[in-house]
Amino acid sequence: DDISVAIANSVVIAAAGGIEVLIALARDGTAGQKEHAAGALSNMIEAAPGTHEGVVEAGGVAVFSSLTQEASASDLCKLAAAMSLVYLASTRPDLPADDTCLSLLLSRLDQPEENGWRRDSINALLAFATSLSACAEQWHRVGGVAALQALARETAEEGVERQAERCDEALGSLGERRVRSRRRTAAYTRER
Repeated sequence: DDISVAIANSVVIAAAGGIEVLIALARDGTAGQKEHAAGALSNMIEAAPGTHEGVVEAGGVAVFSSLTQEASASDLCKLAAAMSLVYLASTRPDLPADDTCLSLLLSRLDQPEENGWRRDSINALLAFATSLSACAEQWHRVGGVAALQALARETAEEGVERQAERCDEALGSLGERRVRSRRRTAAYTRER
């Protein structure tokens, strides 16, 4: 399946020294090279958590942080860098995601799907919200709690059950009331 292939490819790339090459391109390449390298690293980090240590050791955190702030970086480059930081933070409590990263990913929730970026942003946000690194205060500060609540309602109404459940799990991890339990209670009350 596609996930197995992505994991296998990520492991092969990491073993061949590809992480360092991609980090160097993301740091020093042309605008296009930075975008492609950041995207490749983001895909690798999402697919294979075993590569996280190598990315951190190769200086990826500093490069991704820089890319999210770089005025000349494309929106997709910034998004891939932010996604990488959020995925790293979801498995490494010593690496907090900053407000810029969360804000960049949250901004994709209001956008139509474009080449999977909205879906990938949602997955990264949900992974981070359910991790030990998530800080409810930060999520409130950047509007993330309200965005997750809206996403939970939207996905429940669209019948996307698994994603609605993941949103509720994330809200619970942040110490917030789950949207679906209130919806079920309201439906139960109407039935009576």
